[in-house]
Amino acid sequence: MSHEAHTPPQYKMRPPVLHVQVEDSMDIMIVRDTTRRAASLLGFSPAHRAQLATAAATLAELVLKTGEPHTINLNGVLDGIKDGLQISTETPWLQGVSANNVLVALKSKMGDLVDEIVLVQAPAPTIVMIMWIVD
Repeated sequence: MSHEAHTPPQYKMRPPVLHVQVEDSMDIMIVRDTTRRAASLLGFSPAHRAQLATAAATLAELVLKTGEPHTINLNGVLDGIKDGLQISTETPWLQGVSANNVLVALKSKMGDLVDEIVLVQAPAPTIVMIMWIVD
């Protein structure tokens, strides 16, 4: 599995760039803490740091159920003057699954926690969630 973040083409990736390997339930706590740290480095409020940590932990719990190790990627993104945090993971097990069905399921579970959820199809299916900093 690649450790590269797959940023939607319209956004530029920027530091921090952090990775957490998810292999067992203890790693969910590490994902939560690492996400809080990344969000803090980008200037998110404490409330938004908690939201992002919850979204990342939920994603980690989801991929843990596959029984395969996954890497949760955390990185800053930039869209013009907007800064945000992107949380992503490759999901090869979603190859051939309807992107629309995946997005409906993810948005019903995490839609209130992040601003955007997309499924990047190439080079490998990758779930990408983004929250933008609001002034």
